[in-house]
Amino acid sequence: MKNILKYSFSILIMISCLVLFTIMAFKVLILEESPVGKDDDTQAPPSEETQDGEDKREEQNPPQPEPDVKDPKDAPFTAADPTYLSDALFIGDSRTLGLSEYGQVQGADFFANTGMSVYNVKEKTVNVAGIGSVNLDQLLSGKKYGKIYLMLGINELGYNQDNTVQKYKELVDYIRAKAPDSLLFIEGNLHVAAARSDSDNVFNNSNINSFNERISQFIDNKKIFYIDVNEIFDDENGNLRAEYTSDNTHILGKYYVNWTEWILTKAIVQ
Repeated sequence: MKNILKYSFSILIMISCLVLFTIMAFKVLILEESPVGKDDDTQAPPSEETQDGEDKREEQNPPQPEPDVKDPKDAPFTAADPTYLSDALFIGDSRTLGLSEYGQVQGADFFANTGMSVYNVKEKTVNVAGIGSVNLDQLLSGKKYGKIYLMLGINELGYNQDNTVQKYKELVDYIRAKAPDSLLFIEGNLHVAAARSDSDNVFNNSNINSFNERISQFIDNKKIFYIDVNEIFDDENGNLRAEYTSDNTHILGKYYVNWTEWILTKAIVQ
């Protein structure tokens, strides 16, 4: 009986040891497989914000390009003889009308009227020498011009300048669409004399300069150019010279030839 008990007790001890060993081995196995406490060379992929958040912000706020504003002085102007203007069209108000009467411009057409403005230029009908009474659309559709000179803006100084500039840009686009092969010369508006500029809240050289500056930005120096004849008529203060005018607004008839000669120094030959 003692031997049986002793044998059974030994068996029980062996089983207990085996169970204990199995439990310990299992725990060791779990610890070895667990990622806790282990160095992991594999990094989780960065979140969308950390991975390309900077790129996304750049896409949402892309850098704005600088306005492509050309300098009129960079245009490749050259001198030409009077025949250069034989295929030209001049569009404008009373100043351009004076050029047609006194400027001795050879062969050019003039679509000019005393009250012409960017607001009515398309509706106006003008008697063009050698062609007849036409509106601007009929004129541009019926004849091709090598050069088109545009001077408008003095009659519009009493209007909202933003609106006038927008209408001017629309006119430029219209002319380019109707005459894509023509060179377009945007002319700065002539200044008035100091006697008028200093006493008139509307028709003054500050307003003229502001408008001229804005329309000068429509050029590309390829097909559209800006020229400003004020450089030959101004005094040292940027006003129309008093001796060049009798009404403080228009130059005297004898000086229009100087204007024509100056235009010929601003020729573009392509």
